Amino acid sequence: MLLALMDAHRTGRNMPGIPTQTSPRENLQIFAGRRGWQLGILVPALVLGVFVIWLGLSWSEIAANGSAGFPIDFRVFWAAGRLAHLGEPLSAFSVDSLTAMHNVIKEDDWMPWSYPPAFLATLQPLGALPFPIAWLVFSIASIVAMIFAARPFAEGITPVWFAFALPPAILPTLFMGQTAALWMAGLLAALAALKNQRLVLAGFFIGFLTLKPQLGILIPFALLACRAWPTIISAGVTTLVISGLATALYGPEYWLEMRNMMAVHFSVVRETIVENNLMLSPYSTLASFGLPEPVALAVQWTITACAAIMVTITWRSPRIGFDLRAAVLALAVMLSTPYLWFYESALISAAGLFLLRAGVLTNSPWGLALAGAMWLGAAPAFFAFLFRGEADISIRLLFAPLLYLSCLVCIGAVVQRLRAPDYSSANDEVFQ
Repeated sequence: MLLALMDAHRTGRNMPGIPTQTSPRENLQIFAGRRGWQLGILVPALVLGVFVIWLGLSWSEIAANGSAGFPIDFRVFWAAGRLAHLGEPLSAFSVDSLTAMHNVIKEDDWMPWSYPPAFLATLQPLGALPFPIAWLVFSIASIVAMIFAARPFAEGITPVWFAFALPPAILPTLFMGQTAALWMAGLLAALAALKNQRLVLAGFFIGFLTLKPQLGILIPFALLACRAWPTIISAGVTTLVISGLATALYGPEYWLEMRNMMAVHFSVVRETIVENNLMLSPYSTLASFGLPEPVALAVQWTITACAAIMVTITWRSPRIGFDLRAAVLALAVMLSTPYLWFYESALISAAGLFLLRAGVLTNSPWGLALAGAMWLGAAPAFFAFLFRGEADISIRLLFAPLLYLSCLVCIGAVVQRLRAPDYSSANDEVFQ
């Protein structure tokens, strides 16, 4: 990968960290050559191939054991959808009921259901299917959503399109049957709509991101900063409609059960945060280094507040181009939640794409190397964890340096833009 990226550096660029005065297409042109095609076609094909092999092995084990499910996170989604399909939606808040449904028993395994009713309504049709078929449908939906969502930001360069629709960083969420790929696709779709001034459509996509609301707490700061009132109204209406319909379907008591389960889940997470090597948030990292848990959580909320300020500044300033704004938002999303799990680290690949489009990472060999690392995401650490075991590998300690370095580079680019009042470039498509 580095050989392909280094070719661009020989053409001569500006200082590291300073966005170049070129268009997104020019910044992505490094992927249009032979090595770019190899990178953008062969690696996504490998990603798909590895996932298909994982599916096949998993299905074989399910058939051999005669079990209903498989020990991945999707078993909870399927079991909750199954209970809803059988007319027992509130039973999804019982871990025992979930376990009885998916029949996967692991020692000291805490896998509850604590999502809004609209997400359960989305999963209910999958509950009517056998687990392997439901997992396949869910995975295909995630992959197709990413393919469509990445296309608007590829500037017509096919290798870029496929490379960032199926980056290696997405493998952990595909392996676990998690929602991060769908959530990232929704965010990319919303950003594409914002970029093209389709403000109501952007709000529609953002409204559906509330199916997993903990990742989206900084999105309102971006919308308020750029005064995207039609998007804010559209997102609010979409959220109210899907929540209202789901509440009518399952009853208002659903929210009480969800609140109670969230309180229990919060307590369990706080008790196990130190030894939980699969969580990547600053909160979990600080706690793992011995900082008292309450202090680590307080520092996390301070970081969240700082991230909100950074998003507000970048999305308000006319000196910041759209791609740099999007990169700031993607990275801030990852910093803002205390519960950033390893499969949600896929979002860093989207931030890498926006930093490439903005010209931030095309200025130097180390910048291009960082782009490659963001494209890989937590996948290398995840596979090390998968094959060597939890006792030997901490995904968060392997991934944290990449996340924080990416944030520092992004902040440096923003500062450079803000300190250059006469700066202008072809990619400053500022959303007002």
